[in-house]
Amino acid sequence: MIFISFFLLFSVTFLYAANPKNITLIIQGSGSPNFVEGFKYALKIEASAAGYKVTDNLSEAKYNIKFTVEYDRIEQKSKFVVSLVKVADSSVIVSMEYFFADEEEMMLYSQLVFFLLMSNLPEDVTVSAAPEDDSWRNKWLYFNMSFDYSFMFLLLQGTGLVGGAGIWFGEDGIENPVMVMPLDNKIVPMPGVKLGLEFQFLSFMSIELCAQISREMAMSDHEIFSALFSVALKFPLKFFKSTVITPYGIAAYPMRFMESDDKEIFTDYPTFIFGGGIQIAAKAGKSGGLFFDISYLYIGDIAMKNLYGPLYPHPEEIHYDYSILGFSIGYKFGFLNRKH
Repeated sequence: MIFISFFLLFSVTFLYAANPKNITLIIQGSGSPNFVEGFKYALKIEASAAGYKVTDNLSEAKYNIKFTVEYDRIEQKSKFVVSLVKVADSSVIVSMEYFFADEEEMMLYSQLVFFLLMSNLPEDVTVSAAPEDDSWRNKWLYFNMSFDYSFMFLLLQGTGLVGGAGIWFGEDGIENPVMVMPLDNKIVPMPGVKLGLEFQFLSFMSIELCAQISREMAMSDHEIFSALFSVALKFPLKFFKSTVITPYGIAAYPMRFMESDDKEIFTDYPTFIFGGGIQIAAKAGKSGGLFFDISYLYIGDIAMKNLYGPLYPHPEEIHYDYSILGFSIGYKFGFLNRKH
């Protein structure tokens, strides 16, 4: 849930921060003093971060963010009503409201509220502004670097286990075990780094060669460094000048490094694995962008050595349904401009 929330927050941030406009705002609030000052400050922070100018002089502003905060006796909660108003003719562009229980809950949504307000600005408000350079998203080559934090998901399979979940000891077979130890599913963190070289041969299609090194510890005292050499076919969607959303498919060749052969706990690791993902990149600098990436690789049924013997030697292998969910944050540098 934390990573889903982070992904949504990252997406929202890109969508409005990626489109800075030469616009001056004023933010005015009324109602409960404690809530008004806190939310006014939060909206100013969001406006400045998104590239807007904020003033306290109404005559200098083009748009006014007006809000009220009052306690609603019927709902037994505080009610927040906010509008985006054009200063020149006092016309209301958009208005919204929601209820909240306390200040912490109200502040949690300040960024989303600001995004929803400013996404309703007329498209022609930037006509007089200087044209924005979007060459960063139209390069022939990109060099990508990122920090990766993946999770290995091992879903226990019942093959050879007592009751579908227990390893066991006994001479009379699985039907009459002497001792049984239950097992469970595993979620294993895999921090690492990733380097990639991306060739954008069409405006809507590119191919990336990537190398990723990760550290994993699926069993105690069995640290393993793994590498994924992958090819990704990517489809950049350029709906916004300063944001690129890129879904992609992956084919990867895994390699695993350990001190000796007995350190490898998987007995039938596949030669190739496949998956997909999505990347959201926002302009940062003249020739590159920051990106957040989420990916999924499915390995399927895989056998792990039973390392619990001699107490529980059966079965010799424990089967899991294996997949990897990856999260990456990084930067991509572009080289050689190409035509749109």
